[in-house]
Amino acid sequence: MNQDRMWGVVTKYDKERGFGFIKSNVDGKSYFAHVSQIQDGILEHGYLVEFGVGINKKTGKEQAENVIVVEAK
Repeated sequence: MNQDRMWGVVTKYDKERGFGFIKSNVDGKSYFAHVSQIQDGILEHGYLVEFGVGINKKTGKEQAENVIVVEAK
């Protein structure tokens, strides 16, 4: 993991709607995660992931980007 990336755990993910949330182990914040930013396109509750943080163009809020599953549970 480089300095621009964080670790976190998927706290909620709705496959049908294509989005969910990741709680960062680095800063404790929850980040929105859209299916378009998930490398494998699949997340499940409890997965350990690595991700970057960017700004959602629609909302102007922070979101998870370039999400990579590190450990599936």
